Amino acid sequence: MKSLSLIAVLAVLSLVMGCGDASLPHLTSIDVSPANPSVPSGQPQQFTATGTFSDNSTRDLTGLVTWASSDLSVSSIAADGLATTLTPGTSTISASFDTTTGTVSGSTLLTVIEPTLTAVVIIDGTSVIPGPNSVASAKIAKGTTHQFFAYGIYSDGSERNITGIVTWSSSPLSVATITNAGRATGVSAGTATITATDSTTSLAGTTTLDVTGATLDTVVVSPTTQTIAPLTRLRFAALGEFSDGTSQDITEDANWTSSSAAIAIVSNSTPKGIATAVAAGAATIKAALGATQGSAPLTVSSASLTSIALTPSTSGVAIGSTLLLQAVGTFSDTTTQPLNLAAAWTVSPSDGSIATVDQTGLVTGVATGTATVTAKVGAVTKTATLNVQDLTSLAITPAAPTIAQGSQTQLVATATLADGTTQDVSSSVNWVSTSPTIATVNDALNSSGWATGIAPGTTTIDATLNGQVASAPLTVTNATLSTVAVTPATAQNIALGKGQQYQATGTFSDSSTQDLSNQVSWSSSDPAVAVINGSGLATSTGVGTTTIKATGNINGTMASDQKVLTVH
Repeated sequence: MKSLSLIAVLAVLSLVMGCGDASLPHLTSIDVSPANPSVPSGQPQQFTATGTFSDNSTRDLTGLVTWASSDLSVSSIAADGLATTLTPGTSTISASFDTTTGTVSGSTLLTVIEPTLTAVVIIDGTSVIPGPNSVASAKIAKGTTHQFFAYGIYSDGSERNITGIVTWSSSPLSVATITNAGRATGVSAGTATITATDSTTSLAGTTTLDVTGATLDTVVVSPTTQTIAPLTRLRFAALGEFSDGTSQDITEDANWTSSSAAIAIVSNSTPKGIATAVAAGAATIKAALGATQGSAPLTVSSASLTSIALTPSTSGVAIGSTLLLQAVGTFSDTTTQPLNLAAAWTVSPSDGSIATVDQTGLVTGVATGTATVTAKVGAVTKTATLNVQDLTSLAITPAAPTIAQGSQTQLVATATLADGTTQDVSSSVNWVSTSPTIATVNDALNSSGWATGIAPGTTTIDATLNGQVASAPLTVTNATLSTVAVTPATAQNIALGKGQQYQATGTFSDSSTQDLSNQVSWSSSDPAVAVINGSGLATSTGVGTTTIKATGNINGTMASDQKVLTVH
């Protein structure tokens, strides 16, 4: 709306207020337009208030009325009539003005529909935090596979995993094929174009896959020299080292076997490499690809499970939210081990009317009430009491984050429940960025709340759940990456079978710092000594010395740091 001059504002005010003169036209009604619009979440909607007076004249009152939205979780509205849409639903948008004879108001119904898809991007399995950009390229050896994921960028600034609903294709098929689940297989040396297409909008994302003719030299299986108790599980991974000096994860490509199924068995279907202890003894877990094989020793102790601890043992859970219970077993030899994958999980009431639980211990609140969750391993059980409640408020931390363009930060949504307790509901809320061109925010399971800076500026990040809304301004700067520092800063010495957690901190041109541990590329110079995952956790695989390196590439600016790790 064009701004009104002071004289015009005073003139309109004199009309709507009546100025005590009954002979002057007075405000009789307000019309809000457009009438009953439907808008995709994330798309702004401008409303206009038009006043009708007793002499049938009309005036634009958009900047003079008081605007309100009946459901702030669906939409908020500014003083100039610009509505910000947040989540699907309906909200009554009203405009009111107080006159000398009473309040005159008008309203319309705003329907917010599902956000529209604006782009499709492809990432790969090495990305800890999915972002709004497709991977530049991936490289694999002929005969191996690579997992791609498709993410949709939506009009509300959210990023969602759409791997299972897009159509995947590879060209040419003589170089690589790809399944409906996004797993590509290298057929022959060359470059293939990988495409993920949304059938509804025809929007597509593309990336390239380079397939080499390299041959497999070595298979490294990790972790090594581990001891677990009967009935528990341990996941192994296989890393292939190839003739061209490259290495890649071949866990899902390998054929897994155990030297003694009476002691431990290992899964050979997706997800592969999960060993289950059967009875006391020593077994060798093997991973083979073609004629090349690697192995790791696994010892199953004779310890028996004595108790299970569930954390939290008592907790409030918001309706519509999830809570992951952690099951840890204590054994007769005083050792402890996580049991989430080994336990059988049940909930009471068993009909799921209050809460449900899956076989990883993930609880979902359904309706107000008390539910009991039980974890059972063998004859040992433990229960946790969950009070499913309404939530009274939401808050986002940090409250006003600042990040550099091209970098990411994790936001946490905390709910206050009816009994005053709090719960981390980051994975349950609906995340929205009001200015997607400045920053997007991930709304996918396991990476919810990670915001990515796109361009300098300020946006508002909103989190909504069950009618409650939390907001935080996010500022994106044009600072560039200066250095990356890996900690621990000193050389580390660990025993075979142990691990070492590293952290990478980036310093930027404006002297600000950010934790980049999940955003850098980690590598180990000798995978036969240690391998390292995308979050900086190094796992020993053999005796010797290796160099752990973190390389950050933020908006095309690169920096790196490295540290020595010795395994004895």
